[in-house]
Amino acid sequence: MRLALSCMFCGLLLLASARPLPALAGAPGGEQGQTWASVARLPDWQGIFELDWEHNPRLLGGGTPGPLTPAAQARYDAFLAAQKQGENLQTQDANCLPTGMPGIMTEPYPIEFLFNPGMVVMVIETFSQVRHVYTDGEKHPADPDPAFNGDSIGHWEGDTLVVDTVGVDTTTQMAPGVAHTDQMHIVERIRKLDKDHIQIERTITDPQILAKPWRVLLPYRRVKGHLREYICEQNNRDSADAQGRPGENIDAPKH
Repeated sequence: MRLALSCMFCGLLLLASARPLPALAGAPGGEQGQTWASVARLPDWQGIFELDWEHNPRLLGGGTPGPLTPAAQARYDAFLAAQKQGENLQTQDANCLPTGMPGIMTEPYPIEFLFNPGMVVMVIETFSQVRHVYTDGEKHPADPDPAFNGDSIGHWEGDTLVVDTVGVDTTTQMAPGVAHTDQMHIVERIRKLDKDHIQIERTITDPQILAKPWRVLLPYRRVKGHLREYICEQNNRDSADAQGRPGENIDAPKH
């Protein structure tokens, strides 16, 4: 059984409020995978992939968001100062709450991509999470209920799947030490490079946190095998209090 890790690279994401939602970048073009016959004509990168750390070590989780707004930068500087003083502050995933978007996509565990008519499903080993990307023409709700992974809709632009995500719970973080607001908006452009590699171009906007959009290229490589069960609560010895300070549970039962 794999033990749950508190990932330093995870950024948690933001949501859209009842105010007008941002428009999708680009427009649908080509097959949209509305039927099984249409799915068969899509660029096939189904399977299990993980972040390609070896060839792109600089992209460990996408780095630090930026540039930040002055207020957000001040909060981030305070976070870094606390770290330097020995306060190893952690995020709520130490308490087995899911990482949420966007960090769930850059954990050091694999992701399985599955195509279905009107939907692309991402099964993520970390925290046993599932993302549903609706490609049936559905729109975001006007006032989405906050969720760890937000509300995701998508469309195909030729060989690229464009995923638009809003409604990410604001209890999560964009990245360690960087919060987000209910204006956070994530666009992922996913395309196949070759049979064993895909790339996600991720752009995040949040006017109150980011001085300009944060864009990261994330490479993934195909891996063999199967996803494994991930039960963070079992033998969790790396909890955190309300201030993010770690609290080890040395008496946790062994299984």
